[in-house]
Amino acid sequence: MSETRPSWSRHLLSEHPAFLFSALYVVASIIGMVFSWDFLRRFGINVFHYAEISDFLLASLKEPYTWGLVTIAALLVAGDNALSRWVARRTSTHWLSWYTSPRYRALNYLVAVIICGIFIDAYAMWKAERAYAGEGETVTVTLVDGTAPREALLLGTTGRFLFLYYPASDRVDIHPHEVVLTIQKSKVSADEAG
Repeated sequence: MSETRPSWSRHLLSEHPAFLFSALYVVASIIGMVFSWDFLRRFGINVFHYAEISDFLLASLKEPYTWGLVTIAALLVAGDNALSRWVARRTSTHWLSWYTSPRYRALNYLVAVIICGIFIDAYAMWKAERAYAGEGETVTVTLVDGTAPREALLLGTTGRFLFLYYPASDRVDIHPHEVVLTIQKSKVSADEAG
């Protein structure tokens, strides 16, 4: 009786269970990096000039919708791969051989990455359009230079910088945290009110 060998991924996880946490950290950082870059570039900000690697992990946690989008993409691909295996067990017709092949299932992982990229890009575009329309988290920022407090949309933050957008003047300001005295939430955003 032949024994079935575990897949390389199962073998790796059984031998090195901590690898799963490292892999999740890397995936979360990649998700945060892609979203931050895609969103902030629409305002002329190259986030890589202002961020450190740990900022990208936090960026993915600040945007839980990105995790939802990635989960949907992963479930779609996992479901299609499961269907491919089920069809392979049930039928041996030649015209379905492409769908039931291990190569098709391996290529599906590339499809998952592409779907994730498309989902995250669409979400970043939607969020940027809302900000350009003046919707989002409005804050009042007071700087240490003594100028009058300014009301703006908070685009995001990194460990060292604050990104603000002024819809009326279509202006973006980037401030290091050390020049910011206070940040007050000005009003309830449309997301929080609804």
